[in-house]
Amino acid sequence: MKKHIILCLVILSCAIGFNASAQYNNIGSKVSAKDAELILNHHNQARALLGIPPLTWNAELSAYAQEWANYLVYSNSNEIEHRSSLGKNTRDFGENIFWGSNFDSFSVLNASESWYEEKGAYIYQPVSYSNFHGTGHYTQMIWGNTKQIGVGVAKGTDGSIIVVANYYPAGNVIGMLPY
Repeated sequence: MKKHIILCLVILSCAIGFNASAQYNNIGSKVSAKDAELILNHHNQARALLGIPPLTWNAELSAYAQEWANYLVYSNSNEIEHRSSLGKNTRDFGENIFWGSNFDSFSVLNASESWYEEKGAYIYQPVSYSNFHGTGHYTQMIWGNTKQIGVGVAKGTDGSIIVVANYYPAGNVIGMLPY
């Protein structure tokens, strides 16, 4: 009887672990399903105000974003920087990064809200090296040719939060209008 109980517990723990893994794989990152829905909806509301088609969630992009969020926390001492200009990131993916001082005080949605705040500084014109730095997070959110988003989140070693969003195809093409 004792062996049957142990076997049942092992099977149950494997099933629970499998379900948790399957949910994580569905999102592609450490972002909860609820937070994924919130940030996607926030982006799509911003896009709808301009008549731009909505984004869809991409689990592979989320895994890519999670990889970078983890790197920033564990290998880069919480220093925020974009991926190197070399490799597939430059050709294919746009990227927004958010840092908040306390993981428990900031959320994935707060990252999107922060990027959206740049709207106040944006004047509809082609993206250039001179206007990109103050509005580039916002213009990436509303870039008309961008179709997909994926987001990763990591807790910094200092208790901070780092949120990375990757977009496909990339926006913020110098010399182009966002929509």
